[in-house]
Amino acid sequence: RGPHFRQHLSGAAPAAMVGMSPGSLLEPSHGVAPAALAYDATPSISGGARVRGRSLLDPDVAQYSEMVRMPKFLSEEDMALIRAASLQHQTKHNAVGTQYLQSGGLPDELLHIVDRLRDLAIDVDAQHWGLLEDFDLDVGDVGARTVEFHEYSKVARRTCGNHYDAGSLFTVDVMLSGGAEFEGGEMLSTLRSGGSEVQTVHAFERGDCLVFLSHKWHSVASLCSGTRCVFVIEFWDGTACSGNHRCMGRHPRFELAEGLLWIG
Repeated sequence: RGPHFRQHLSGAAPAAMVGMSPGSLLEPSHGVAPAALAYDATPSISGGARVRGRSLLDPDVAQYSEMVRMPKFLSEEDMALIRAASLQHQTKHNAVGTQYLQSGGLPDELLHIVDRLRDLAIDVDAQHWGLLEDFDLDVGDVGARTVEFHEYSKVARRTCGNHYDAGSLFTVDVMLSGGAEFEGGEMLSTLRSGGSEVQTVHAFERGDCLVFLSHKWHSVASLCSGTRCVFVIEFWDGTACSGNHRCMGRHPRFELAEGLLWIG
């Protein structure tokens, strides 16, 4: 997804600590995390208090948030459309591994899929994180920064190192491959504390959607065999990108400069 840098938050408002109650259809994806990490999707960093708002753009805070899994969110028809768009892009650009499906403008047949995933991310944010509320943003302010098809195989990449998606708000991953099609390649997130790391393996099956804060550390374990394909979208407070790359341009609320993330 292009370079990812460890950046630090500057100028953020203090974290808002609020109590949250469970009981939603949007359930956190705990995977096989140790019992000590069985927190819900609203981050808790001190004394059980919940953190909401712009402070979650700090990776040191976002790491405590959970990924939210929506099982079988996309249909077989939806996934077939994504694979068809990938084949067209691969033929045109001779791309292997990561394909930027928004290149030249998102294909019409994918528009409704991206819109559904954006609406899902916004719903998850409203329940758990409150970024859009804190920045006074609405649906029209959220655009697809990058729309990607990722292939992990012996002819493409086999792993994805630990990183976060700097400058975006939400990342949405959709699994396009069935469990019998590959071994390894688990979806991981990382809790960093006191110089150590604890990794959580997330359940992620064909058609499932994982929604998470873009500034949360995550990675993909090494693929052992087969082919693993995933649809990945980063949403940000900016216009939709149409380049054959992950857009790195500046937009009104976030400015990347000299290794710092500034909040306007």
